[in-house]
Amino acid sequence: MKNLISNADIVGFLAKTTTNATFVQTLKIKYRPYICPFDELLAYAKPSDKVYDIGCGSGQFAALIANFTEVKVIKGIEIDKHLVRNAKQLNGKVSQGKKVDFAHFSGSTIPDDIRKYDLIYMIDVYHHIPLEIRESFMKQLYKKMKPGARLIFKDMNAGSPFIPFNKLHDLIFAQELPHEISFYKSIQLFTKQGFKIIEARKKQIFVYPHYFILVQK
Repeated sequence: MKNLISNADIVGFLAKTTTNATFVQTLKIKYRPYICPFDELLAYAKPSDKVYDIGCGSGQFAALIANFTEVKVIKGIEIDKHLVRNAKQLNGKVSQGKKVDFAHFSGSTIPDDIRKYDLIYMIDVYHHIPLEIRESFMKQLYKKMKPGARLIFKDMNAGSPFIPFNKLHDLIFAQELPHEISFYKSIQLFTKQGFKIIEARKKQIFVYPHYFILVQK
């Protein structure tokens, strides 16, 4: 994997976006790249990929895919209807010439149209999924992905001594206590479901302990 765009370019692009989002959501849209490695996540997208973003939030990553890669088809799903509205507004202004769609979903049932997509992203989503549905959610994801499709799983490492900083972050910005799992338990999670592990690595940004896992069905 090779970075194709700098984080400074990403921050500059998002700083120019406008939506009717709340003050907190606007902060997340414009400044999250300082603590989340969007530049590295973008580098996984191939020009021929159709991209699916689970838990797309206000759609800033979809906007980055549309503007900084050659991907032409992008869809995001989100459980918060207000964030879906933000995503449509943001991308309607900056993603001209690309097919970018967003939809509300229940948070437990993954839409069947995920079968049409080649590259699925889950960026800091898993630690917000209720504990009681996590296993069924991942089984469902594996079942509904098409053979050969890839999944980029980016989350926070519960095995790191820095994880309390992420908990505090989410209490402030998401108003909920996250339930992260460790890097190694995530690898076991995907192996159990039948995914092929292509890449797995960690990355520390300030006090935030990230990890990436690239798998394929």
